[in-house]
Amino acid sequence: MENAPAANGPSVSRFYDDNTGLFLSLGQGTEGTIHRAIWGPGVSTRVQAMAYVDSLIMERVRALSGAAGGVVKLADLGCGVCASLCRMAKQLPIRGVGITISDAQRQIAQRRIADAGLTGVVECRQGDFCALPEDLGTVDLAFSIEAFLHAPSAADYFKNCARLVRPGGYLIVCDDFLSARELRSMRPASDWIERFRRGWVAPNALSERETKDLAMGAGFSHVETLDMTPYLEIRRPRDYAAGVLMRSLGWLPINGSYWLMLYGGHALQLCLKRGWVRHLFTVWRREPTAGSGAVA
Repeated sequence: MENAPAANGPSVSRFYDDNTGLFLSLGQGTEGTIHRAIWGPGVSTRVQAMAYVDSLIMERVRALSGAAGGVVKLADLGCGVCASLCRMAKQLPIRGVGITISDAQRQIAQRRIADAGLTGVVECRQGDFCALPEDLGTVDLAFSIEAFLHAPSAADYFKNCARLVRPGGYLIVCDDFLSARELRSMRPASDWIERFRRGWVAPNALSERETKDLAMGAGFSHVETLDMTPYLEIRRPRDYAAGVLMRSLGWLPINGSYWLMLYGGHALQLCLKRGWVRHLFTVWRREPTAGSGAVA
């Protein structure tokens, strides 16, 4: 099943097939990471900022490795070109599988894995993280970085994660969330949120409260939420330039996937500045089943 698009927009697979090369060449970093830079506490270089979310995940992986005394099994749901898993595999005892909806990303990821000498340690598969294949087995920790909002169904996402993550294991989601569900029906916020959803192919733009309810309904308990919004780059010169471009040409019909991405990115920047959207790092624990003997 292919991820459903936002209203009148391209599919997620087409969006990334068309734009991954541009993301890698024009994005915020040069390490192959597609997601945004986070200038969190202790970060002083762009390389560190691009890897900041990975470093937070690796803290959890180290704790799991120490408790289990061995290799930690990871799944990156919406893995891009597997930059995060490759980075983690170079530093920690893991075995990882990445899932991407994009065939273009899968091909780049396979070359990256081979070039890094990580064949057999990291694997990239094309698929839908709302309909995961049965042969994946279970993992100790699954994560999604700026991919959850592409899910055609948040309920299906958490149901699949509940099947994938072992009892006592963890799920980490880092993404953009509405500050309140009511904003979807309150102007002018609703207009800008809809532009963001359409441009970034984000049918699943939910509030933190809505997401918590769905995760808990699937068998996860909330561990912590960290607000990454203050550490984002949302006032770069290129963002102002994009804003001018969108104000000048925004009345034109926007169809090309790259133009849609710029259109949505400008709207997201404004939503973040006005507090309608927050960039959150959320950690969930899969509830142990009776008699499972899961290691926390």
